[in-house]
Amino acid sequence: MPPQTYYIEPVEPVLKRFVEDFRNVVARAKGTPALLEELRGPTERLLYDPSWIGETFRKPVPGETATWAMYRSQDPDLCVFTMVVPPGERTKVHNHLTDGWVGCVQGEQLERLFKRVDDRSRPDYAELEVVVEERVSLGELTPLSYPDHDIHQVVTMSDQPSVSLHVLCNDLGTVERQMFEPDAHRVNNFVSGYTNVTGRSAIGR
Repeated sequence: MPPQTYYIEPVEPVLKRFVEDFRNVVARAKGTPALLEELRGPTERLLYDPSWIGETFRKPVPGETATWAMYRSQDPDLCVFTMVVPPGERTKVHNHLTDGWVGCVQGEQLERLFKRVDDRSRPDYAELEVVVEERVSLGELTPLSYPDHDIHQVVTMSDQPSVSLHVLCNDLGTVERQMFEPDAHRVNNFVSGYTNVTGRSAIGR
């Protein structure tokens, strides 16, 4: 039988408090438009003092985007992880298929938010438009909202790796989602996994 939750040890008290806050919010607002906004306060408190995010979760992987899982729920309705992008690198354009918040805890990033504008009738084909392009600095929080504000790309603008804390309402590393090539109008399915999780855990599947 799979475990009910997946924490990386040692578990910081601030993270456990956030999970409790998240459960209370979901009990009130799950399935409503208010869910994302109600999660803002608990996520801001999680981001307020990021010193609890140790070096384990800030470690870059040369030439790659690293995703370090901290917590995943069995349901699956919550994952907390860091994404580390080396200097001069960028993520692929990708979606998340859920709502959530992303906060910058190290370095500086450029975020490009895209909107899909084709009718989705052609396999492997997608047309995207850039909706907004803006810098994200230390301590800033940005929303992800499915399906209209869910596709983005992150570029590290600082001389050190950029680290962003992700709080999402699914188990992102186990979800089949989409990666986009805007110039070629291509879309491909992929499952990202997590850098510190071996194989595909039963949690969230």
